[in-house]
Amino acid sequence: MDTFLTNSGVIHKNNTTGAATLTTVSSSVVTTPIDPAGKTASQSFPIEKLFLLKECFTKYTAFVTGDYLVSAGVTYAVRAVWPWAAQGGLDTYYHLVLEQTLGS
Repeated sequence: MDTFLTNSGVIHKNNTTGAATLTTVSSSVVTTPIDPAGKTASQSFPIEKLFLLKECFTKYTAFVTGDYLVSAGVTYAVRAVWPWAAQGGLDTYYHLVLEQTLGS
């Protein structure tokens, strides 16, 4: 296993039908730890809900924008996915930008 990918048991879900429930695509995704995408956890945008941007990397290729990632019981909306070449170009990872909504 890749030494950078230490967050196992991550679940990939999506909602292709628009129904209220999410469908599990895979329950065996491995990622790097989910970290804050910015230096601060707060935002001052004029929005109704506070959200945190997080990020992680994976070799799993099936995530697309609009899917969901579940880790340690927390559901994150996938807001961006793009390939990222590791230093030296030895491996290709996928950089996921995630949104965690706080409150209701």
